[in-house]
Amino acid sequence: MNASTLFTAVAALVLTGSAFAADAPAASTAVSAAAASSLSVPAVTINQSRSRSDVSAEAVEFVKNYKTAFAIQLEQYKN
Repeated sequence: MNASTLFTAVAALVLTGSAFAADAPAASTAVSAAAASSLSVPAVTINQSRSRSDVSAEAVEFVKNYKTAFAIQLEQYKN
């Protein structure tokens, strides 16, 4: 196999791969749209009823009671 044949084969593989890569997002979008229309999935609504102070208080409480995995393992081995 000489260099020009090798170059032609590599160029053909690269072009074929890029053609498949260009078609992949369109195909996956079409498949996901078809799947979404055939499934009855409930809509998810996110309720933003918590205030910043509530979230901050929860975070502070978590940090006070936080134990590392190593500390938990030491407690398990101690008992």
